[in-house]
Amino acid sequence: MKRVIVILTVIGMFATANWALEGEKVFAQKCAVCHKHYYIPQSKLERNYRNYNMDLNLNAPTLTELSFRLKDQVGDRTLDAEGQKFEIEEYLTKFLQNPSAFPTILPKKVKELFGTMPPVPVTEEEVEALADFMYDYAEKMMIEHGVKRYSYEEALKKAKKENKIIMIEGYLPYCRGCIWMDRNVMVEPKVKEALNKDFLLVKKNLLTEKLPLGIKRLGTPSFYFIDSDGKTILEMVEGTGTVEEFLSLLKSVKKAKKR
Repeated sequence: MKRVIVILTVIGMFATANWALEGEKVFAQKCAVCHKHYYIPQSKLERNYRNYNMDLNLNAPTLTELSFRLKDQVGDRTLDAEGQKFEIEEYLTKFLQNPSAFPTILPKKVKELFGTMPPVPVTEEEVEALADFMYDYAEKMMIEHGVKRYSYEEALKKAKKENKIIMIEGYLPYCRGCIWMDRNVMVEPKVKEALNKDFLLVKKNLLTEKLPLGIKRLGTPSFYFIDSDGKTILEMVEGTGTVEEFLSLLKSVKKAKKR
């Protein structure tokens, strides 16, 4: 029986990976003619929109932006991934057939820059693959362009060796503030440089994972700083902040370590 379960699990993992590849192919064929840019940092996008698209001259929003917007605006964000993906499929099916008849997921200022897109002919299978690919894309980009992540066990070993501070980022999958921090702060060069130099990032889903050392969770997003000895809690904070505010927090935590 165990052997059968393992085989089925492997088949399921292969099918999911293959489906994502198919979704990428569908996007390339049906959408990429306009959505040419897959990833641009959010800070650059915001400046571009303030300058009426004169900086980047985009034909349409980036794939990363669409991925974030779909997860934030379509369906119930508190559902598990498969549940929300199903709702995204339904939205995409109707929207792609007649974009002018359905509410856009884009902010007003962005919609005004690009106008209404033309209908896109897609099959039911293509929409399903597209929804799966687009749902996962934003998180993939945050991992690729953000700060290196570690498991807590990896961070403990590395912290003791390199005398670094462990920073646990507590999040919830549907927390808008958590997504905002990852998209607007954690991918910025100055933040990445500061974190990679003196800190080790551990992300914990506070719905399913406990914090170490008996720490009681704060709201989300929240950040818990543990000294390199793995025993001393240096700081705990919650909420969002600008790049400058976050850098100031990191600086104060480093000072606390030296005391």
